[in-house]
Amino acid sequence: MKNIRLNILVVLILAGSLTFMQGCDTIFGSKQDDTTDEIFDEGRIDPNLEKVDGYAPVLPVWENFDAPTDVYVGFDTFVYVTDSEGLHVLDRADLAPRVTFPMKGAVSVVQDRLLNVYVAGRIDTVIENIDPNITWDLPVIYKVRNLNGTGPVEVVDTLIFPFADASLSTTAAKQSRLDRNSALNYELVEVTGLTVLTDNTLYVTRRGPFTDNSQVAAPDNIVLEFQPQVINGAETDQMVNVRQIRTLSPTTPSLLSGIGMSDIQGLIGPPQRDTFTDDRSFIIAQAEPGVEIPFRVLWVNAVETTDGLIFESNADLLRKDTAAADSFLYDAFKFDSPSGLAFAGDQTRFIFVVDQAQHKLYQFQANGQEGVNPPAGAADQRKRIIVSFGGLGSGPKQFREPSGVAYFDRVVYVADKGNNRIVRYKLTSDFE
Repeated sequence: MKNIRLNILVVLILAGSLTFMQGCDTIFGSKQDDTTDEIFDEGRIDPNLEKVDGYAPVLPVWENFDAPTDVYVGFDTFVYVTDSEGLHVLDRADLAPRVTFPMKGAVSVVQDRLLNVYVAGRIDTVIENIDPNITWDLPVIYKVRNLNGTGPVEVVDTLIFPFADASLSTTAAKQSRLDRNSALNYELVEVTGLTVLTDNTLYVTRRGPFTDNSQVAAPDNIVLEFQPQVINGAETDQMVNVRQIRTLSPTTPSLLSGIGMSDIQGLIGPPQRDTFTDDRSFIIAQAEPGVEIPFRVLWVNAVETTDGLIFESNADLLRKDTAAADSFLYDAFKFDSPSGLAFAGDQTRFIFVVDQAQHKLYQFQANGQEGVNPPAGAADQRKRIIVSFGGLGSGPKQFREPSGVAYFDRVVYVADKGNNRIVRYKLTSDFE
């Protein structure tokens, strides 16, 4: 990294923005004063709506975003939103002033259990030993500490690609991807999704033009695993790429493919608790256009063997109990362009998918069945009730290219990109 000089303007804007936030109490108000219940009230179902089966809109709608790309409720219970302006930090009622950190091309955000926040975006970078007069537009992941206000906010690591990819082990290998006359120019590569595991491992989805999985260099369409670097037995803030998960085919659709991945989701989520599963499995979304992909949302199992960790398809999701549900996560050609995933961190273990081409929010059980348990009094007490919804528009249960989804404390959050808003939903009491 010594040959890389970050664009000074980008660094100054980011640093200046991060120094603005001083603490939770200063910006969001004390959580121990008389206004706590009001500030952190998550809103109420719209009383003007007719009876709603399934998910009901929660008021107020959060507006005045600029094409939001992702939404995430952290282990610290704050809400993080990325859009064309950068990263926004909100309380769960959006009553306090939003705090905004300009970040170029911010598309995904997640928080680990140590409350470090990771943001995927773009960065302007000069690589002096290639050409000091060229500014490259490259994918980046920022690791930011103390966005929850517990201390001075600082960027503790900056993962710039292709330099953060351990499969590109030589300077020549890295520089070979930085040729603006080549169709494999790394400026065409995107980091699209982030998720964390119990031990604060970071999984990253990436997509781009290089799809040869037979080379030493990993293909662009891949899941990368990052862990904190250990020096003298102690973890540091710096993240290192410890694995490229090559099990997923970058070109051939199957139950183990990763073609144009748009998001990734692990099997844990807020709120914080004493124990979480140590399962390293994950769910991915494949959004590559123009390719016939029967199963665009895949659950990939991580299995410990005597030879180490391997990744397998979740064949259990192909076993569809039609007596219990009418539709399933693994119905062929169910999705057109899945753009965001969420996994409920509570006992429901719901899976949420937003599809930007269908303008729709889907909800599934962890066993792949679509829907929720039937309410009391339903004629069929065994069969799931489908509560997925959507359609193109700006109405309370419509979307325009939704791009991100989150879940926290029985509330679903959707980044409604085309309508420049974050909308929230709760299951109506009949289903709770």
